[in-house]
Amino acid sequence: MHTAFSPPADSNERNAVAAMPAEIDIHNRDGLVRSMFEVLDSNAGVLVVDMSETVFCDSSGVHALLTARRRAISRGKTIRVVAPRRNVRRVLEICGIARLMPIDGSLEEALSHRPPTAV
Repeated sequence: MHTAFSPPADSNERNAVAAMPAEIDIHNRDGLVRSMFEVLDSNAGVLVVDMSETVFCDSSGVHALLTARRRAISRGKTIRVVAPRRNVRRVLEICGIARLMPIDGSLEEALSHRPPTAV
């Protein structure tokens, strides 16, 4: 994934990592949604939204995650969020994102998660 707001994502067949910018607001929301859609339309089964460097996230960021979640569900995919900063994590928790998608404390934690396999 490459946008003016984030570096390319690292991906493999199972995971794609999308690095989010330091600030997420109305000015970059649409570009981030388009970029997350590109990843969700690829072969990766899990989109890891890496907010490790994000220090500010307003309702636009929450809306972007919810929009991406709808796309993920329609594609049979999963989103995991990495949000180690307390202020960003708190916004996501207050808005209910934590009930809709896992929030991990580190990228390593998110990447080590193994989704259940079909029997």
